[in-house]
Amino acid sequence: MAEIILCPACGVKNRVRGGMRGVPLCGKCKKPLPQAAMPEIRVLTTENFESSIRLNPRPMLVDFWASWCMPCRQMSAALGKFAAARPGITVAKVDTDAEPGLASQFQIFSIPTLILFVKGREVHRVSGALNAAQLAAEFGPWLRKE
Repeated sequence: MAEIILCPACGVKNRVRGGMRGVPLCGKCKKPLPQAAMPEIRVLTTENFESSIRLNPRPMLVDFWASWCMPCRQMSAALGKFAAARPGITVAKVDTDAEPGLASQFQIFSIPTLILFVKGREVHRVSGALNAAQLAAEFGPWLRKE
């Protein structure tokens, strides 16, 4: 998927492919193009899960997923868009194959499962793949309360 980025130096529109390595350059003046702010998505493990959830002052949306799960991989882009539109939350992922103890602790029976934690406590949970609009509808009311 490509994105059109306007060069701040010369004003030329540039088509930039997603997933490119490095900083994209303007096709005309060769100056660096501004990059969209990609949200940081944390990877949680058994070792850092508790401290990440409890010490995070912002709401944390945790995606329990697996690399072999096609709906999990498809939802990844929607989760990135959702996080980019809401800088007040933290998004994290738990690979249920690599962390079966966490999957068991939170009773994850189907993936993808999203759990929203606020001040260290689970406040809302949804199972199944969702698009960005569905994510906003599901978790928006909980995030507005903060």
